[in-house]
Amino acid sequence: MAKSISNKDKQLFLKRALLAADWYVNSQLKLDRVWKGDNFRYLYYYFMPKKLWVPGLNGTHGRALFVLSEAYKLTKDTKYTDSMNIAMRFCKALQPLDPYYQVTYGSIREFIPQSDVGGVLDGAQLASGFLMYHKVTGCPDALRRGRAFCDFMARNWRKDVGLPSFANYFPEKLIYLTPDQPWNCIHNASAIPFWHLYCITGEGKYVPYLLDSADRIIKCQRDDGGIYFGEDITKVKKLEFNHHWGLGDTIEEKCLLRNDDGIVTVVLAAYKVSNDEKYLNAMVRYADWTIKNEPHERPYNAFGIQAANVLDVGKVSGRKYYTEWVMDNVHKHCLKLQALKTGDPMAEGGFRGEDEEGKAGIFGGDALDYVPNRNTCYMAGLLYRLSGKGTGAGFSVFGLG
Repeated sequence: MAKSISNKDKQLFLKRALLAADWYVNSQLKLDRVWKGDNFRYLYYYFMPKKLWVPGLNGTHGRALFVLSEAYKLTKDTKYTDSMNIAMRFCKALQPLDPYYQVTYGSIREFIPQSDVGGVLDGAQLASGFLMYHKVTGCPDALRRGRAFCDFMARNWRKDVGLPSFANYFPEKLIYLTPDQPWNCIHNASAIPFWHLYCITGEGKYVPYLLDSADRIIKCQRDDGGIYFGEDITKVKKLEFNHHWGLGDTIEEKCLLRNDDGIVTVVLAAYKVSNDEKYLNAMVRYADWTIKNEPHERPYNAFGIQAANVLDVGKVSGRKYYTEWVMDNVHKHCLKLQALKTGDPMAEGGFRGEDEEGKAGIFGGDALDYVPNRNTCYMAGLLYRLSGKGTGAGFSVFGLG
């Protein structure tokens, strides 16, 4: 029988999750001149030794909205909505809603409003962020924007390759991934906002695209339950480590996902909307593989999403014992990575560990000198779940509950 989580631990987990939410509030850029275009942006990551930062992009802001919307729902503290309200000024500027541009209408630009490209996976996280913001504030424009992005994806879906992967703006053009390309699997996490929008509005027209993405994800699963980054890895000869994949000695092992960017949300959503056991069975196998093979020390962010996956699969499937694996690892791979007692509001409460640039980030130093947005979102979502109060918002099949 699964061990229960004590009330003391639940209180600790909620406290730590809210400290992560506070990190977003306190590190949000509030600059000294109105003409500085980074005003109100959340950070991509922060380098503690030299107090340097990189401003966030579209998906960064989606993740921030996940954590803050849940913090507001649980506490009703207006510091969280105050932060989101001004951040939305930047977020809205990323989304072209001029009907003259018929190809990219509703997509979301990547870095700044002038960006010439928009990654659909990153844009989808901001689209779900819009929907989470709508859930806690009732903002009709946020719902409109989340729907516009879903309509963009649905309008440009192709039977052979599924959802577009990138939107180019100068000139307008769409790019699609093929089954032999890296990112082919986790790209289908772009379908997450289809599910959140369906749950809010009941608009069933998005369900076929959700199911198609789920089908493409489970095609990447191997017999032991692990999931490759693409459906066809036979052409891969060399692969460097990053925060999504690259561990292990063989190409096959290196191609296994570690940070999967939320694909479990899509497949569990497919199960909930269709009752087709193939989706749940695939995710149970994935959770079992995770418990058997993870966690590793790196990528630092991966445990947050892995543990969230295990908890959500356990909740949907009734396997309560999955919680034991999470509890056995949460202190080492989550709580110990939180920046505490730093005296630096740009760092305090965030979760450390940069994996994109190798052993550190662009400012040098060590990986644990960095507080990345991604880590903080994943870990906060996990801690909200473990507190018994929250769900993990955008990276959860349960949305905001």
